[in-house]
Amino acid sequence: MKEIVRNYNVEAKWFIEGYMPPVSEYLSNALASTTYYFLTTSYLGMKSATEQDFEWLSKNPKILEANVTLCRVIDDIATYEVEKSRGKIATGIECYMRDYGVSTEEAMAKFNEMAETVWKDVNKGILRPAPVCTEILTRILNLARIIDVTYKHNQDGYTHPEKVLKPYIVALLVDSIEI
Repeated sequence: MKEIVRNYNVEAKWFIEGYMPPVSEYLSNALASTTYYFLTTSYLGMKSATEQDFEWLSKNPKILEANVTLCRVIDDIATYEVEKSRGKIATGIECYMRDYGVSTEEAMAKFNEMAETVWKDVNKGILRPAPVCTEILTRILNLARIIDVTYKHNQDGYTHPEKVLKPYIVALLVDSIEI
C-alpha cells in the first residue's frame, strides 16, 4: 500500500510540475501504482486459496504481471483523450509520442501491440496452469475480460458506463436468453 501511495504522489508531482517522464519511467511507475494488482489479488480471502497460492502470487508470476500490464495499457489507450482534456500531460501515450517522435495513432498502435503481446502471456498462463487453484487463474482471466469489455473499441466505460457498459448489462440481465 505504501508503494502505491508513493507512486500516486510521483504522478501528482509530475502533473503539478508539468513533467513528462520517459515512457519507460512512466510505465514502471504506472504499473507500480495501479490498483489492478489489488483487483487481481483481492479475492484471496476465498476458501479455496492455500498458502501455496499466496506464495505463488507474491512472486508476481508472469500471468499476473501480464494481466496488470494488459489492464494498464488498455486503460491508457481508452482514457487518453479524457486525460488530455483534463490537462494531464504525463500519460503513457504522450510519453511514447515524445520519446519516439510518433503520432498519436502510432503510439496507440504500439500500446495495442503491447496489449496483444501480454494477452498471449495471459492465455499461456491459463492454458499451462501453475500449481495454484484454478479459481485464482480464472479470476485473473476474468479481470482481463472485464477490462476488455469496459474499454472496448477504445471507449472509456469506466468514466461513461451508461454509454459503454449499460448495453452489456441490459443484454445480460434484462434481455437474457432463457436456457
